[in-house]
Amino acid sequence: MVDVKEIDIDTLKKVPKNAALAMKVLPYKEDKESVYALCVTNSVEGSEYLSFVFEKNINYCEVSQEQFNQFINKFYLAISNKDNKLNKDVIVADIMQEYISYSIDKGASDIHIEPMENQAIIRVRVDGKLIIFRKTDKVIYNSLLTRMKLLANMDITEKRKPQDGKILFSRKNKKYDIRVSSIPTVYGEKLVLRILYNQIFPFDIHNLSYNEKQIEAISKLIELKHGLVLICGPTGSGKSTTLYSILKSINRNDINITTIEDPVEIFIDGISQINVNEKAGITFSSGLRSILRQDPDVIMVGEIRDEETAKIALRASITGHKVYSTIHTNSAIEVFSRLKDMGTEEYLLLDAIKGVISQRLVRRLCDCKVEYMSGEYEKRHGEIQNEIKLYKPNGCKKCNETGYSGRVLISEILLVDRNNRDKINLFIKSQKNIDTQKELKKQCKLLLENGVISFVDYLEFVEGEAF
Repeated sequence: MVDVKEIDIDTLKKVPKNAALAMKVLPYKEDKESVYALCVTNSVEGSEYLSFVFEKNINYCEVSQEQFNQFINKFYLAISNKDNKLNKDVIVADIMQEYISYSIDKGASDIHIEPMENQAIIRVRVDGKLIIFRKTDKVIYNSLLTRMKLLANMDITEKRKPQDGKILFSRKNKKYDIRVSSIPTVYGEKLVLRILYNQIFPFDIHNLSYNEKQIEAISKLIELKHGLVLICGPTGSGKSTTLYSILKSINRNDINITTIEDPVEIFIDGISQINVNEKAGITFSSGLRSILRQDPDVIMVGEIRDEETAKIALRASITGHKVYSTIHTNSAIEVFSRLKDMGTEEYLLLDAIKGVISQRLVRRLCDCKVEYMSGEYEKRHGEIQNEIKLYKPNGCKKCNETGYSGRVLISEILLVDRNNRDKINLFIKSQKNIDTQKELKKQCKLLLENGVISFVDYLEFVEGEAF
């Protein structure tokens, strides 16, 4: 049994009482290599949290829920007696600092703060998947909500309408823009925080997992002096990363590059970047019109969402400008039918568009992966005819017990040249019921066979990216 005299106050202070209750873990002392903690059950969630806070091995002593509650009251009373203060504001500030820092360290794209009937849940999107960071009570949630809205310059008295705001967050001498949005739900306001890694962009076309043939095709598109290049795929497929990598590669003193984005995600010196601001009358279409009066060589439109923006971008690309943009379609060739549905003329599509890059991101297995042989299930669901060696996630300290380490790119590049023009034209006119993702599926299967991805992720892709 642990005695109050064994408590190291400095160790205990690293975890707010509310966090200890939510995670059901209670660290009470540490040495150079390990942390010693009480727990009700040895949960993955609690382990991940303590591993993040202390970055050491965690040694648990399991106790009953009743004993745990007694220790919580006794231990934090010891802090009160010594420090004389552990107020709610400090706890809320600590929680906010912890979950944003954790998210940045894991390369997360979004943070969800979601109220439920009797509690609130904080989830973090890492490698495209949401994971629970912590659960907390509604009292702390309400304080956290108020603090976040104040920092984001949002109206804390308005709880019935969606709002947007922005926070500047510092972590390890780097600054991050965090876009905050709120929506009212039946149990209170839900916040989603989008982390923009605008000062950290180590990518270029050569380190994005494209093969040599694809890099050669992209290089051809970059060298063209005019025309429209589109990048397509669902949300979270790396379209912005590819776009910025291209802009980074062509950014020179003798070229005028201007962008219109919603919002600007990566700041690049030497490029004029404009944020969409509908309240000020700046939309993708109106911004694009203004850019065309600014003597641009290269224009980047964050996304083609409507007919007006599509037509302006297409016409700009056939009047001597190079235009890059993104669009939401499932495959490269479907871009043409999507733009046709928006009301653009068929002849303009083939004249203006020079190439389409279609891409997805699939979770990459960590090196701790476990080998197994494919069986009847894989044969029936994954069209794997012969018995082959496959791998599944395992989990280790390096990957935070998730079994995954980052994501890998799957891409198809369609050049609008002599070889493909007739095929594209036929598809635009007939829109035959063909497998438009054949090339992407082929690449995905190759990654599966090479042990880069799991069968679960392969199946999720080939069956239509189901959750």
